[in-house]
Amino acid sequence: MRYLGIVLLLAASCIFPGVSSPCFASTSDDDGTDFSRLLDYIAQEDLQDPLVLFQDQEGEFDRTLNRENIAYLNQNHQLLENIKTRLKGNNLHWKLAASSKRRLIVPEQRQAYADLFQRYCREVIAYLLDRLQSSSPYADIVTLHKPLPALKVDAGKGVKAYLVHNVADEYVEEYEFFNQDDDQTKIRIKLSNRVFTGIIGSYSSDLVIGENNSFEFVHEPFTIWQNSAQNPLNVFIVPVEETLHILLRGSTESAIRAELKRVKPRKLNEVEDVVHDWMAVEESIVGGLVARLMPDILARFLRDAKAEGLEEALAERDE
Repeated sequence: MRYLGIVLLLAASCIFPGVSSPCFASTSDDDGTDFSRLLDYIAQEDLQDPLVLFQDQEGEFDRTLNRENIAYLNQNHQLLENIKTRLKGNNLHWKLAASSKRRLIVPEQRQAYADLFQRYCREVIAYLLDRLQSSSPYADIVTLHKPLPALKVDAGKGVKAYLVHNVADEYVEEYEFFNQDDDQTKIRIKLSNRVFTGIIGSYSSDLVIGENNSFEFVHEPFTIWQNSAQNPLNVFIVPVEETLHILLRGSTESAIRAELKRVKPRKLNEVEDVVHDWMAVEESIVGGLVARLMPDILARFLRDAKAEGLEEALAERDE
């Protein structure tokens, strides 16, 4: 069975009741829904440790990072010479022996910061769902303080939203070097790349291509939201944006499935073209909803602060 991992970040083909009005009525009462203080927390130093494991992806192959590793090896002449010396010959060969990818997170350990962000996520999602007249897609919204046990998909239980401070991907490749004239002596070298993704929110699906060109979507049982960002308003936008992704995902997948059934693709790139076309539609739909909803949401939840940087944050999504 072939697997095509495709991240469907947004969704389309749904019109929600109640979003045609350009404004929400905000309240000036002190009802506990002013989260201006969260801006001060986000402005604090961005932390990159301690890193704990969130998800292990054994056998995962990253083409971009693989090219970077090969370029590093080709440029490191001293390392290659040392390997040749140890293998006692110039007829050097190598192969990729293993690769793996891990998603790491920096938990939010400042309790006041963590509590305020979690409360904002719960409040803004409740408000959004009320406006959309929709039920919640979430099993829970929780702050992640420690490594996660094995992720399990509980059908019908909903998506679990994990709140963290930062997210990093670590990619490891193990290369095996040998002399063609002596394939019994081998040297193994591990290369690792770790990068903080800068992806403040994520929720993905995999399109599984089975026998006879059957198509099935498999969903991750979680979404991850950071409480840190270069533009602080992105922290406020992401729970709204990701909720729209999740609510609209079924319609997007139905559209992709219908299109694939119609065109009957024979090559992988033809499947990718269909998915990419619908992703473009998704971007437009959700981007429009975010642009319509966020000014009024921020007016409600940031009553004591000026929402500086909103145009920049929305322009990023527009692009």
